Amino acid sequence: MELTTTLANTARELGASLVGVAPVERFDGAPPAHHPTELLPGAKAVMTFGIRILDRVMEWPELLKGSPFYPEPKRAEALRVCLYEKSGYEVINDHLNTIALRVATHLEEAGFPSLFFPTTNTGVPEEFTRIPAMFSQRHAAVRAGLGEFGLNNVVVTARYGPRIRWNSVITAAPLTPSPLLAEKTCDGLACLECVRQCPHGALSTLPEAAEQGIWLNPPARTDWNTCRRSRSVTDCMGRCLRVCPAGRTPANGRNGQIA
Repeated sequence: MELTTTLANTARELGASLVGVAPVERFDGAPPAHHPTELLPGAKAVMTFGIRILDRVMEWPELLKGSPFYPEPKRAEALRVCLYEKSGYEVINDHLNTIALRVATHLEEAGFPSLFFPTTNTGVPEEFTRIPAMFSQRHAAVRAGLGEFGLNNVVVTARYGPRIRWNSVITAAPLTPSPLLAEKTCDGLACLECVRQCPHGALSTLPEAAEQGIWLNPPARTDWNTCRRSRSVTDCMGRCLRVCPAGRTPANGRNGQIA
């Protein structure tokens, strides 16, 4: 427990908003070559940490409405690239990589082999961005008790909703697991706001969405080609995160976050 607490405190001191640990047994049933023990023989645990996206960055389209240039397309593109893609995506991803490196280095110096992958698409050549990720940060966050899958196909947390980005460290250290989520954080079929507001219908629910338990696996499908095309002609980038009502009020407790 002492090592786990030390690492969690290190992650928080470096800017992590949420931290949790999943034992590798929670990844049973993972796709081939995606189980932690296949990526790191002898792996015992995965520590996952997230950094929230600032509210005003998340709501970047609102800044267009007060602009004398509205609805100038170049202004929209500049806000999307300079504010959302940079402040809400690339900068956070780079910071998550720094946290992962610090945690993994600490673990290896303590004698435990460890591994992490750069956050999705960070510095990855274009030809590799259209194949499945080497490791699913979303599944790791859910299995660390930090949230559940939502109908927007990302992790929905109690405190920040889906407006948070993730990275993880796979390690041979026997870290202390966090409890799995105890209560749902996605309102599911009673809400459907993310599905309704997807401008070109890139989100569709799966049969699993009818189940009322906590979603440990995606209850929806994203048509990524449609999503990409939609983002190029509308201001919808991040909309499925922005419209989600989860996390809009302070949540009691930390739902699996390490103390």
